[in-house]
Amino acid sequence: MEQKTAIKTKKIFFLIIFFTNFIFSQTKNYYTIEKNGKKYPKIVRHISLDKGEKIIHNSNTIIFNIDHQIFKYNKNIHKADTCSNFKIKKIKAITVSQLTTDEYNEHLNRSKENGRKIPVPFNHYNCRVFILEKLSTEKNIIYEVDWIYSIR
Repeated sequence: MEQKTAIKTKKIFFLIIFFTNFIFSQTKNYYTIEKNGKKYPKIVRHISLDKGEKIIHNSNTIIFNIDHQIFKYNKNIHKADTCSNFKIKKIKAITVSQLTTDEYNEHLNRSKENGRKIPVPFNHYNCRVFILEKLSTEKNIIYEVDWIYSIR
C-alpha cells in the first residue's frame, strides 16, 4: 500500500514539474518594458557564424564571439537543432550591427507606444538570437543563444 502511494506521489510531482516548466518556457519568449507592464513578443533574429569563432567552454557551454559580441549557448537551457540547406536558405541571417540596430529600434518603438522615454537597459532583453553554423554542404546547426554583452 505504501509503495502505491509513493508511486502516485512521484507521478504527481513529475506532472507538477512538467507543467511548471511548460508555463515558464512560454513566458521566455516575451518581455516587458516596465514591471507588471504589457508583454511583448521578443524579436527573433538569426546570425551566421561565418565570420565568428566558436569556443567550447565545457560539455554544456559554447561561447560564440561574432563581431565583438558574445553569445552563450547552454545545453541545459537552450535548444540546438540540425537542419538541411533547404531550411537554412529560407532563414534570413543578419549582421551583428543590424541586430544591434533592430534591438534599439524595438526598444524605442515600445517606449513610444507606452508614452514614455525609457533609457535603453544594459542587458539584451528583447531579442531571441539564433546562431547558424554550417557543418558540411548538407548539414547545419541552429543554436538558440543568450546575447551576453559587447566587447567594444
